[in-house]
Amino acid sequence: MRHPVHFVLHLLVWVLLTTTSFVGSQAWAETQVSPRPLTVTDIMKFREIKQQVWSESGHVYAYSAVPDRGDATGYVVRLNDTDNTPAKEFTVVRGTRAKITKNGGFVAFLQQPTLLAREQASSPKERRALAQHAVLVNTQTGEQRVFENIESFDFTGDDASLVLLEKKSSDADDDAGQRLIYVNLTSGAQRHVPNIAQYQVAEQGPRIALLTQASDNTPGQVLVRNTQNHSQLVLHENVGHAKAVFAFDSKGTRLAMATGAADSEKDASSRILSLWQYGEGLQQRPLNEAGWQVSEHTSLRWILDDAAFVFGTRPMAEAATTELGKPETEDDLYSLERILSDRTLQVWHGEDDRIMPQQRVLQKRLARATADVVYWIEEDRMVRISDNTEYSVRIDAENTSALLFDATPYLREYTWNGSYLDLYHVNLKTGEKQKVASRLPYSWAQGSVSPNGRYVAYVNNEKLHVFDSATGSSRQVASKVDTVWVDELQDRPSEASAYGFGGWLADSTGFYAYDRYDIWLVTPLDTALNITLGQGRANQTSYRIEKKAEGHYRAGEPLLVKSFHDRLKTSGFHRLNAVMGELENLRAGKKTYRLAKQFPASQRVYFTEQDFRQFPNMLVADTNLTAPVQVTDVNPQQSEFIWGTAELVEWESQVGETLQGVLLKPDNYDPNRAYPMVVYYYEKFSQRVYQYNQMKVNHRPNFPFYLGQDYLVFLPDIHFRLGAPGPSATESLVPAMEMLIEQGIADPKAIGLHGHSWSGYQTAFVVTETDMFAAAVSGAPVSNMTSAYSGIRWQSGLARQFQYERGQSRIGESLVENLDAYIKNSPVFFADKINTPMLIQFGDKDGAVPWEQGIEYYLALRRQDKPVVMLQYEGEPHHLQKYANKVDYTLKMLEFFDHYLKGAEAPQWWTDGLEFQVYE
Repeated sequence: MRHPVHFVLHLLVWVLLTTTSFVGSQAWAETQVSPRPLTVTDIMKFREIKQQVWSESGHVYAYSAVPDRGDATGYVVRLNDTDNTPAKEFTVVRGTRAKITKNGGFVAFLQQPTLLAREQASSPKERRALAQHAVLVNTQTGEQRVFENIESFDFTGDDASLVLLEKKSSDADDDAGQRLIYVNLTSGAQRHVPNIAQYQVAEQGPRIALLTQASDNTPGQVLVRNTQNHSQLVLHENVGHAKAVFAFDSKGTRLAMATGAADSEKDASSRILSLWQYGEGLQQRPLNEAGWQVSEHTSLRWILDDAAFVFGTRPMAEAATTELGKPETEDDLYSLERILSDRTLQVWHGEDDRIMPQQRVLQKRLARATADVVYWIEEDRMVRISDNTEYSVRIDAENTSALLFDATPYLREYTWNGSYLDLYHVNLKTGEKQKVASRLPYSWAQGSVSPNGRYVAYVNNEKLHVFDSATGSSRQVASKVDTVWVDELQDRPSEASAYGFGGWLADSTGFYAYDRYDIWLVTPLDTALNITLGQGRANQTSYRIEKKAEGHYRAGEPLLVKSFHDRLKTSGFHRLNAVMGELENLRAGKKTYRLAKQFPASQRVYFTEQDFRQFPNMLVADTNLTAPVQVTDVNPQQSEFIWGTAELVEWESQVGETLQGVLLKPDNYDPNRAYPMVVYYYEKFSQRVYQYNQMKVNHRPNFPFYLGQDYLVFLPDIHFRLGAPGPSATESLVPAMEMLIEQGIADPKAIGLHGHSWSGYQTAFVVTETDMFAAAVSGAPVSNMTSAYSGIRWQSGLARQFQYERGQSRIGESLVENLDAYIKNSPVFFADKINTPMLIQFGDKDGAVPWEQGIEYYLALRRQDKPVVMLQYEGEPHHLQKYANKVDYTLKMLEFFDHYLKGAEAPQWWTDGLEFQVYE
């Protein structure tokens, strides 16, 4: 981190150095260590910024710097009162999951056990038993106070107290309560409350809701406590053994709760709704709706300035069937009813809405799903919003209308057609449900409701539409505008995704909509104004509004927008005069910019800036983004390592499409020699030219790591033709390689190809059409589209048919309609043409691509006596999760490429294999 005092010290050192003798300077220079190549261990220690929190004004910022492997560090940055320069910075060893008081006076972190301790634990139970602590930081003084063995914590809404829940001991009974600790942030004084099961603090004020722990003889109680004067009320004497849900209103003076009935069991499926108000006591709010109950899985959410709250319901639970006991007589042994009660059968019916694997995956989620009801407090009235737990409802806390999404009519065809929805407008006051449109693709259905709740903007048949709830009708809007509201570059056999909306004007007279490049102000009356004046399309630059911190837009209000240049890949922030169409550049260039947080009241903005070399450290500036100050520096060690530069290159595919890619060169690049090269790709990667490479050990080649190993790395874009995804990859890759070879950049005998998942498939296919690559790594590839077509994505339970007919695999027809296309795009049928050494990687619990696809490819190559090894990682999903496996794959990948691209000795696992291993 750069502090003003550090700058003065650096300046003093510079003066002293420059006044010493030349000999002294030369000796100093000779002691400098040259950057070295990254090792895998070095990658592990790079950190990312996570779990960020800010004070209300943004003058205090806290976060965790989390390495790929190792212990996190918590940081607190306090800015000067007069500007955005850091005044103080404090660190917390192993600090994670920070919380902050609204005034920024205190930050608390959860201090995890060390990685060493976690690795030394002999079992998951022993690992869970390790102590974790809470660390309280005074952001003025830096004083730190540690509270041992803490499970969770929070600050009270008045910023006066820290509330901590102690962790249960590992040998405690299930019905043992936990101790709650209140810490006065001013005096440091503590108070303790025993036997607590749950707590919830109010966002404002001093109150906290408590559920006491029930035991065999004592039911749970609900309490509300004032942490300022320590008064306490018992709201419910007996809520049984069931868990509770609490939600204070925004002022902290009312508490909605869903609790168990008196003497309820721990697994009770229903809850009782109650409302407590300061000064008025507690009142139950029975649902009183036949066939429905307040669900044990309900959430509670206040809306519309606390005029109402939303809760979740489910149909009444059916009575549990009585299980047959052990057979008691000889006749019981032959009872068909008793025998059949032990069967384990799933029936796959052709008319099922969902196929059985999807039912299995969704079973737990659907069992927890709820149907929303709104309770209006002043009217003491409940309004049902949804009457089906399958529906999805989107309720804006500031709007009297909601959107309801119903996919149930289209569940069966999801298997081959993908997702469609019926869209409804719902009045939260009356519960009236009006259909907006039927059978909308998912992105078209993501409508935008006007602030007054009357209108819904959405896309249908690739055109903008507005639904008017006052008339119950829809109309096309911006009908006289000659532009496209959906993805112009769509190359999949399905409806193009909508570019989307940028928000409504506060008076509901218009909304912002996007085409590929520009921003439009569209009204429900069918007028449309291009407020960027076509500059986006003219300059091949897309403009998108950065969402306001809160509220809607006033007419003519200046807008903060972000830009991205299609061809140059530059980006920036601009202020748009929404009346004149003038764009003021705030910050732009060969970087990638991302907005983190805005604080309009204090005229403060947090954002990041990155490129291939520059890590996205956090910057803070005024609302003009002038003189930004860097307030984090989580990877200072980067200067020790060989890094590189990123540049855009262009070429023409074999079918005449102009394509781009990113060429990465090491810092010590020699333009007079041709380099071994690793090619990594997916669909489009050229947009990464000004992005920092995520420093992790995973299934991808780490780019700076390979640059340090004297490789070049190339990230090409692929242009796909419908019905020919495999040949499309060849058509895109081969001319790019020929260009780089012709320019003397890539060694024609030392080019390696690497892809995972979709590009794993492309890699498996490309080598059937060209011998240009000296070695190839194919991670989790589809190899036989004819068998993969009706395979299952086990993580979601979905059949893969939609992926070929409508999705990424881009065949566009069913297996029956065009068997030839499936065969022509399947590398297993052309294994005899492959001459490239192939390394296949698969996890045998892959939930996206059936790992049998790897076996088919391996066996096809093996049968043809082709050089092939498949790495099967036991128990692993689509992307490796176990760290040992990620490291192993990373090392084997490098050994493989070093052998074929640099002539290194072949590793033993490649030459001799490894016999079957038994792992515990």
